[in-house]
Amino acid sequence: MKTKKTPFFIRLKQAVINFDEYKYFLEEKTSVAIKYILKLVLLFTLIITTALTYKVINVTNSLILNFQNNCPEFSFKNNILTVEGDNKRFVKGDESGYFGIIIDSEKDNLKDIEEIGDYQTVIAVLKDKIIVKNVDGVESNVTYEQLAQNNNLNDINKETILQLTSGNNMMKVYTVFSAIAFLYLYVLYLIQIILDIFLLSLVGYILSRIINIKLKYKSIFNISVYGLSFSVILYMLYILINTFTGFTIKYFEIAYNAIAYIYVITAMMMIKSDLIKQQIEVGKIVEEQKKIEEENGIEKDKPKEEPEKEKKDEKNNKEKENKGQAKGTPEGNEA
Repeated sequence: MKTKKTPFFIRLKQAVINFDEYKYFLEEKTSVAIKYILKLVLLFTLIITTALTYKVINVTNSLILNFQNNCPEFSFKNNILTVEGDNKRFVKGDESGYFGIIIDSEKDNLKDIEEIGDYQTVIAVLKDKIIVKNVDGVESNVTYEQLAQNNNLNDINKETILQLTSGNNMMKVYTVFSAIAFLYLYVLYLIQIILDIFLLSLVGYILSRIINIKLKYKSIFNISVYGLSFSVILYMLYILINTFTGFTIKYFEIAYNAIAYIYVITAMMMIKSDLIKQQIEVGKIVEEQKKIEEENGIEKDKPKEEPEKEKKDEKNNKEKENKGQAKGTPEGNEA
């Protein structure tokens, strides 16, 4: 097991391009893998929030400039929007169709506005109310009468809005937007990715039993965390491209999951291959030890045989000497 601490970006690189490192990842503490995924989602959210804020700033500046040059003069009288000149309306949105702003003093609901379907999110300043429609199609509104209870609408016109949307006022708005967007997206993406990890680890656990690798769930959870890294990077790139170009991939979610499963399966098969190699090496070592023990056993037995042979020879010699002495005794007595 690796005891040294590996920097986050090196660990991310290893998770994406080096499958040999997965045999070390599975031995780590679960807390290390959790810290890694928290940092990865943090980086992911930071990049997405920065890109989103950048786009909002560009779109807002474009809308403000267009509003300044093309929007007619307007004011509020008796809680009713009044637009001066022949053109009683102003419609402008970003090129991707994500956000649009509509000012129309003759309409009092969104159904009567043809351009409403061109934008996912709309702020509409209408005859007697302001309506906001979000990306899910949910509408919320507030009437000028309600606003007039706490604010003097007679002081609001084109010039005051231009003053409110310039300088430090917008910087505060962008800062608040970034903070809220970051917190919201971090929680959202973290929940989504953790659910993906649990599903991936469950499938990995079942697969480990099928291919006969006895791994603890903790180890498979670690592998799933790192195996999802490349999918998360692709997901981030996809969101960035979609944010700036509106380009979409119909089956991206399927590809996202498929790549993660491929990483986990590949890592587990390589781990199994390493285990088989280790077993083969252990078997060879055991065979060598047996041979050495057998050779040592033969050498130990040889010294034992030689003394026994010498004892037998000595015994035979003594018996011969005793027989010789026995034959010589009668002849001596006759003499």
